[in-house]
Amino acid sequence: AAAIPDKVAIIDDTQEVSYRELRQRSDRLALHFKKIGLEYGDFVVLITPNVVEFFSILFGLARIGVIPVMCLPRHRKLEVSHMVNLHKARAIIVPEGEKFDFVGMVNEFRSETPFLEFFFTLGGTPVENWFSLDRLLKEEIENDYPEDYLGQFRPDPNDIVAEQLSGGTTGLSKGIPRTHNEYICLWDYVGRRGGMTDESVFLCMTPVAHNMPFSAIYGPMFFRGGTTVITKSTRPEDAFRLIEKHKVTHVELVPVVVTYWMEAVEARQKYDLSSLRVIGCGAQKVKPALVKWCMEDLGVYFTNTFGMTEGPHICTRWHNPLEVQCDTVGRPAILDECLVVKLVDDDNKEVKPGEVGEMVMKGPLTFKGYFRAPEENVKSFDAEGFLHTGDLMSLRPDGRYVVEGRKKDTIIRGGENIYPEPVEALLVEHPSVRNAAVVGMPDAKLGEKLCSFVQLTEGGKFSFEDMKQHMKDKGIAVFQWPERFELVQGWPLTGLNKIDKRLLRAHITNRLFEEGAISKELGDEFLKRDKLSLDDLQTGKLKINFTGSPS
Repeated sequence: AAAIPDKVAIIDDTQEVSYRELRQRSDRLALHFKKIGLEYGDFVVLITPNVVEFFSILFGLARIGVIPVMCLPRHRKLEVSHMVNLHKARAIIVPEGEKFDFVGMVNEFRSETPFLEFFFTLGGTPVENWFSLDRLLKEEIENDYPEDYLGQFRPDPNDIVAEQLSGGTTGLSKGIPRTHNEYICLWDYVGRRGGMTDESVFLCMTPVAHNMPFSAIYGPMFFRGGTTVITKSTRPEDAFRLIEKHKVTHVELVPVVVTYWMEAVEARQKYDLSSLRVIGCGAQKVKPALVKWCMEDLGVYFTNTFGMTEGPHICTRWHNPLEVQCDTVGRPAILDECLVVKLVDDDNKEVKPGEVGEMVMKGPLTFKGYFRAPEENVKSFDAEGFLHTGDLMSLRPDGRYVVEGRKKDTIIRGGENIYPEPVEALLVEHPSVRNAAVVGMPDAKLGEKLCSFVQLTEGGKFSFEDMKQHMKDKGIAVFQWPERFELVQGWPLTGLNKIDKRLLRAHITNRLFEEGAISKELGDEFLKRDKLSLDDLQTGKLKINFTGSPS
């Protein structure tokens, strides 16, 4: 802000702000937050759409050591109330005037959270007994304080700057504390690997509270003095319009959005996309055809990223050739002294190059543990302090990593991680459901969708429409709702008498193939992680019996 005060920092769908204005707004909110009563170390649950005010809130909280818990606009009562309770949050910030009534949602649980003292709205119409951030941003409170007043509240570089969220394999979302130092280091190295400079203009179509744009889009842009364009839209034509209007040079997408771009031929031809230099892609494995389309048809550079909120990125470099971009996720983005990576087998022994193993990592940029989740931390870290990611990879002779699959049953739908157990737990709360299992099923565009297998109680009635209404009543985000429903009388079981999700995935994949919903190639690719193929089912080599009762 001091070096380039008049440079445009952020552009959203209705306005733009310079670095000077961003600093002024952030400091103003920091003073208001202090005056209202927020203190160092307090947690604030934060939900906002993609608007410039998000950044004033983020930096305003950071100035005084208050920690935002980064919920997403699609999170609903179940997830939000859980985060409020987990962190004993003293404040909550929600948008007003959106399609969903966030204020009404908070009012449903606020009587159960006496520690939640301060309520803020952003946008819309002021709400009685809630602070309006729009009003606070207009009140020039800084005139009542010495110029250097906020300096006394400067946080330590190793303090938590934000609490990101991760899906829980045994419950709801877990908190992932990340520090100022961790993000600043990531911003430096991720920006280098992506070819970002102070002249770069980065388009962000992902929710701004998500770790991906925090670490790989607007963070590196702030670090280098570039410009970030944010939008609430995910429509390809809106993206093309913004690229032309703002001379966008970089964009980070999930594979399904690249597919939508590729299919939007007519819309693409309306706009000049010649400013675009680099498309980054991550969150799930990228098909080589998408990489080739970006590099050969659009004529842009590409970066392929493997990242997780708990640790640093592994990525290709923007200048790497097509073969590297198609087949690998590159090397760690940061220096070796900041990260130790190994691939290990089930006995935690390091595998040889070329062999598949689980990626484990440790170092200064690997997080130190989930917030108030000691049992999860015991399972996630080994005796040497390595974080076990659950991701299966192999290492090529050139030192680049290849994604081979996932050790866990995590479902990646359009780039969003969804964990089956919380969804299953909600399904079995229905009085007609005896047992339930949720698995991923292959989808050509989204990568995976959710399929629920349900066993009913005697005389129970439970339809697909009943399931959707049940999910809605429970307040779980729509993207976590199963999109297919299979009734079963019993279950295929493992040797330990547990439900065999590997066989459930095989069953639904084979059924989709027989229905003509997926190609054999897609089905075989999906089943490869389970060391199965459609031929195993089509020839009768593999028979799946839905007769067991799990213990």
